[in-house]
Order: sequence, then C-alpha cells, then structure tokens
Amino acid sequence: MFSDLLNYFVIPTVFSFGAFGLFYFLNPEKANDLLKDIAWQSVNVYSKASIYFENLAQPTTIEEEEYNDDFEEVKPLLSYYNYDEDLVIHMGNDYENLPNEWWEDNEKNVDLIVLNKQDDKELFKTFKNYKTLSKSDKTDWSTVEKQFVQIEFVQNDTCIDIHKHLNSFYLANNVLFTPAFVKWYLKNWFNTTLKDDAYTLKIFDKDVNLFSLTKEQYIKITKDGYEIKNINEESEDEESEDEDSENDDSENEDNDSQYEGAQDD
Repeated sequence: MFSDLLNYFVIPTVFSFGAFGLFYFLNPEKANDLLKDIAWQSVNVYSKASIYFENLAQPTTIEEEEYNDDFEEVKPLLSYYNYDEDLVIHMGNDYENLPNEWWEDNEKNVDLIVLNKQDDKELFKTFKNYKTLSKSDKTDWSTVEKQFVQIEFVQNDTCIDIHKHLNSFYLANNVLFTPAFVKWYLKNWFNTTLKDDAYTLKIFDKDVNLFSLTKEQYIKITKDGYEIKNINEESEDEESEDEDSENDDSENEDNDSQYEGAQDD
C-alpha cells in the first residue's frame, strides 16, 4: 500500500513541484500568470460547488418559491385535544368549512383548541372552546412581552421546569395551564403523562413575583400582562364576558375568580 501511495501520489507530486520550480526559474512572468489562472479556476469551481450543494440541501425551499408565485400566506392549522382520551385530532384547514352545529355536537370531546402558525417563528393560539375561537381575530398573531421566567410543574415526586417551550404561546387572549393544556403540553414537549392526582405550578414572573397555581386555576394572557382565573367559579355568561373583556376591563374588577398580574390568594 505504501508503495502504491509513493508511486501514484508522492512521486508525481514531487515531480510536479520540481518541474514548476524549474519553469518559474526560467520564466517567472509566465509562471505567475499560470498561478493566477489556477487560483481563479479553483475559486470558480469552489463557488459553483458551494451553490450546488446549498441548493441540494434545500430542495423544498426552491420548490415552495416556485409553487407560491403569488406569495400566498400559509394558513394556520387547527387541532383539538380530548382530555379524557388523551387524544389530539389534527384538522388542518378543514375547520373553516365545518358548521357551528358540528362543534356543538362535539363540544364534550373538545377540551382545548390549538391554532398553529409556522412562519419565521412557530406560534400557537389556544382556546378553551369553539365559541372563543369563533370570536377571535385569527389574523392577529402579535406577540406580547414574556411574562414568566420560570415555571415548575410539581406532582407527587415529580418536578419539571416547563417554561422552556412557552415563548411560542405569549399571545394576547391565550389560555394557558388549564388541566387540558397542562396534559397536552407535558405530553408533546416533555414526553410526560399527566396523572389524575393534584398538581401545583410554581410560577416566577418577570416582575419577580412568586406564586402557585393549582389544578383549579389557569392563566389568560392579556395585552398588558396576565390574569389568574378559577375554573370552578366561571360564570354561566362566560361567552359575553370574554367578548367584552378587552373593551371594558373595569367590569371584571369585582370578580373573585380573576386576578391581575401576579396577585395571588
């Protein structure tokens, strides 16, 4: 093997350098021109190879650009979650064609609705039911300031820091940490199955407030912060209350099931 390497690589290389050295000694001007030509050709080949491999590594991007000549925005995809069955149903864009009667018939199977938009940054809108989804502005994907710096899920001997993937959920009116959200979130991002036992969320917010959230509470993200709400004290006219909440926040000041910012019991 060594002899083959010597015969086919080392000797020809040494001979080539020796021949070029003699040529450079006899005619340095032409030798410099030859070096420049070799260098230019090398750069040219390298550039073409770089472009080729870059395009080869991203074939879908080119296909999408050719396919989307009108630059149509990709529509958000919808899925809903059933808590009891621990089941996610992906509906894509078909939800836009379903009548209200379909949602009413399946209301008991829908514990969490998620709209997923994949653009420069993946974002998620969350809703407790179809009523809040139908009234929402599906074109508004404006994010709000990051509200929490640490969130720990504690149940029995289990303690998990679950804040890592929440940056995609900081949108106004998002509903976070209902039992359905916690179960769905733990399964999708932490490969953990939520037990039916009681649990606590220990939350540390951006204003250095520390508070706990139980299974009977959840959080609603607002444009200016967040609200803590109690699941077991929701009023029967929740639909109209949610509809008017952004226009008249003062109506909720005396509601014992709602807290502003990081205020806790």
